[in-house]
Amino acid sequence: MKYSFVFLWLVAGTCGATQMTGFGARYYDDITEVYSDNHETDKDLAPIIVVGTTEYKFEVNTVESIARNVGIKINKDNLASWICLESKGINYWFISDNEMGAGDLTAVAIAKDGSPCTPYKGVLHVSVKAPVLTTKEETEKYFNHKPKKDIVMYYKDIEKSDEYTQSNSIMYYLKGDKVQGILLSQGTTN
Repeated sequence: MKYSFVFLWLVAGTCGATQMTGFGARYYDDITEVYSDNHETDKDLAPIIVVGTTEYKFEVNTVESIARNVGIKINKDNLASWICLESKGINYWFISDNEMGAGDLTAVAIAKDGSPCTPYKGVLHVSVKAPVLTTKEETEKYFNHKPKKDIVMYYKDIEKSDEYTQSNSIMYYLKGDKVQGILLSQGTTN
């Protein structure tokens, strides 16, 4: 009987966890070189992220600070916390991998996928010095590389000190000749 109660408690807890939906759920994909085409680049891939009147930075600001700024609650599961905002027909998922429990912003997914996100009428601007929601041909020209797979990632590693390296990446999800969506991310390793 005790085991049945524990099992039900675990199942209820799992079922109650919010799951990321839409293109943002691609964040959970276990991407390996088997599935994606990965290339180092010399291009600057650190994004400029502005929501409202505030500029946010990866691994400096938290998803919670963005949520507070726009007045919505954070979604959480055992892998990430996030919010999703829709502005001018584009969805933006602001994601934290919850590394070390800090909730730092570590990724932004962007797509025109029509999935339900909180409408946001204020300033929302995420830019990177690379093509975003465009054509496969534009990404080929910019990176001077023809993708061999439907998922292609470009990354730039920057040595921040003798102990730390920061890696910024942009992952393109291609569908035919179009970019279905992108995932911008940053990670720091020692």
